[in-house]
Amino acid sequence: MQKPPKFVLDGQGPLFKQIGRAVTEQILKGRYKQGERLPSEAELTDIFSTSRQTVNKAITELAKHGLVERNRRAGTVVSWQFQERFVLPLRDVADDLEQSSQVYEYRILERKIVRNGKNGIRWSALPSGSKLLYLQTLHLADGLPVQLETRYINYDTFPDIEQETFADIPPSKWLLLNIPWSEVDHAIRATNATEELAQKLGVRLGTSCLVVDRQTFHRGKPITFVHMVYPGDRFSIKGRFNLETGQDWPQS
Repeated sequence: MQKPPKFVLDGQGPLFKQIGRAVTEQILKGRYKQGERLPSEAELTDIFSTSRQTVNKAITELAKHGLVERNRRAGTVVSWQFQERFVLPLRDVADDLEQSSQVYEYRILERKIVRNGKNGIRWSALPSGSKLLYLQTLHLADGLPVQLETRYINYDTFPDIEQETFADIPPSKWLLLNIPWSEVDHAIRATNATEELAQKLGVRLGTSCLVVDRQTFHRGKPITFVHMVYPGDRFSIKGRFNLETGQDWPQS
């Protein structure tokens, strides 16, 4: 039988802030999953040996910041959208570049319907043979390539996507605006530009690049898998969240 999570206060600042951080830590560690119920306020009052008012203030702040949701029947549960703040920001490259006053443009280099498990395509979240829309998009800032995006979209998520031309909006932004998500997985690593990458990104062979692999899901159903490559000297991804203020600052 799994032991219940151990909440630890850090001794810094007001008690309700400490309680908020202690609860947040257990959520980020995966001890409480999205949609899973947290201990009741009465239980937390006993756990932290404090007043119900202090616990209520802590949970109210977490709810305001979007980490938890309060429901009279279900109690307090982990928000389905908490990763939007607490994981690498799920943002569109176009928004990041426009915020930095750079001229953004994109080019769809390739588009086709493919099948999972064939021709070297392997997306473990879907069974072999699943129908996918494949897109390769080049994103540019002030005329320079800053991201090569290779994306697979689960056709079952939105069958009408085959008719979407993406003439006025890039695939990444279209997905954020049209298909809800509740879970995102990231893997980040570095690589050196191959001959093909170097040609598409306009860099020298062997140039250091940042690679981000991302999968998004909605209530367990796979939506999209995307492989993004950034020239190391042209683009960076940063994100910061302050539990004290509820503000985050994704930057590029």
